Amino acid sequence: MWHHWAPEEWRGPFPFEIGLFFFLTLTGFLITRILLRERAAGEAAGGAWRRRAYQGFLHRRFARILVPCYAAMLFAMACGAKDILAHPLAYFGHVSNFHMAFMDGWPSGTAHYWTLAIQMQFYLIWPLLVFLTPRRFLAGAFGVCVVLAPLARWVIGQGFPEIRHGEAISLCALDYFGIGAWLALAFEGGMKAGNPRLARLAWVAFAGYVALYAANEAGKSVAWLGIFQQTLLALAFAGLISATLVGLPGPGGRVLEHAAVQHVGRLSYGLYLFHTPVPLFLGWVLPWLWSFPVFDGALLGLRLLVFALVSWIVAWLCWRWLEGPERLRFPRLAKEDRT
Repeated sequence: MWHHWAPEEWRGPFPFEIGLFFFLTLTGFLITRILLRERAAGEAAGGAWRRRAYQGFLHRRFARILVPCYAAMLFAMACGAKDILAHPLAYFGHVSNFHMAFMDGWPSGTAHYWTLAIQMQFYLIWPLLVFLTPRRFLAGAFGVCVVLAPLARWVIGQGFPEIRHGEAISLCALDYFGIGAWLALAFEGGMKAGNPRLARLAWVAFAGYVALYAANEAGKSVAWLGIFQQTLLALAFAGLISATLVGLPGPGGRVLEHAAVQHVGRLSYGLYLFHTPVPLFLGWVLPWLWSFPVFDGALLGLRLLVFALVSWIVAWLCWRWLEGPERLRFPRLAKEDRT
């Protein structure tokens, strides 16, 4: 949200978008753990389990994700987000990432939906990979995904100048999912959370990421090394995920356990969905917030505070009525979510 709202001079050199990359790695880990457990249960039960497991997985994911997602897209359309009005099929069909990859800039009010499109494509394809690949080849299959991502970044960078945002191409995100999946498979094989060897590897990978990022910011990037920058970050995040499963000590752990932080966590999907069309909505209902020059200067912080407050309200309503376990319209799905 800070990355999308704050002016560039307020953001500084810190890559706030790494929160997204952490989420993709975490998704690869959590979803693969779910799929591996469903595979084990299906194989133990015998019979034609794959189709049933695949359909059940998609039903649970889509019931939780699609209703709030489409509500947010309709909200963006009502607020006058031009790109979704011009290309509704790309958004509602979850291929907006390919559409945005060829744009010179990012669309107002809907720029973040490319990440949701990649998520939806992942939910469709990943269960097939986990369920259909022989178990002894799963680690290799995840490894192929990890290798494909930097290769795709290199090919796009070298041969497709018309692609302005290569990160929006699904193949370029496969190392996040693949490394998260590797971690899930390692736990299935008996590795313990907080593994010290993984922790050391994560710190080395993080140091490599920081070095490559700093070189890129200084204009001294090395193209063939830069394609591995995000892969190193995903490795660092794998170590972080492993550490959090043990429990973070000290102030970091206390912050994560705080009720306010966990409240934000519960509303995080709604905040993600609605935070970019909310400024468009406020430009309609509170035009002075945008038109008065004072809000571009001394009171810019007040504008951002209003953005945050309204986004929180909308996200809470999304949680209460469309997403959360107490939603009234879908009690059966709420029960399935809890199981």
